[in-house]
Amino acid sequence: MAQIAESARVAANTVYTSVGGKLQLLTAIMEDGTGDPAVAETLTAAARTTDPAEVIRLTAAGTRQVNERQATSVTVLLDSAQADPAAAEMLRVSVSRYRDALDTLVQRLEDLGALEPSDRRRAGDVFWYLFGWISWRTLIIDLGWNWDDAEQWLAQRGVDALLAPERRPKL
Repeated sequence: MAQIAESARVAANTVYTSVGGKLQLLTAIMEDGTGDPAVAETLTAAARTTDPAEVIRLTAAGTRQVNERQATSVTVLLDSAQADPAAAEMLRVSVSRYRDALDTLVQRLEDLGALEPSDRRRAGDVFWYLFGWISWRTLIIDLGWNWDDAEQWLAQRGVDALLAPERRPKL
């Protein structure tokens, strides 16, 4: 809570007064991330396109938007989950919701005939690996990439990993 107050440049009491205790804050963080408008926008756009590479590009763009907006919140949640069982449960729920959204995008690729049925689980894992929190954090925070370069690179890796060679445009 002290780190959050410091980041927000307010007193710790202000954080407690505005959101409650740590559990309420973590719940708000989780709901803010999973309820981000970019999630629904990405799912809607992916449902409309018939181009599998575009589904992957939209996934990169949508997860970038959410991760860019929620970077501090994700850091708080990941750090808190190491020491606090309630935070660990929030993290588990957040990961489940994030993966559910990614699985909807994988299903879209399957519906478009871009994946073999046996590749579905693997594709979900690849989506999580490429577009989950850790990849974004590694590229942006640890390696100092900018968001545009990370988005483009991750999208191309998704195309390369998931689409048959004849369906792999250079993004």
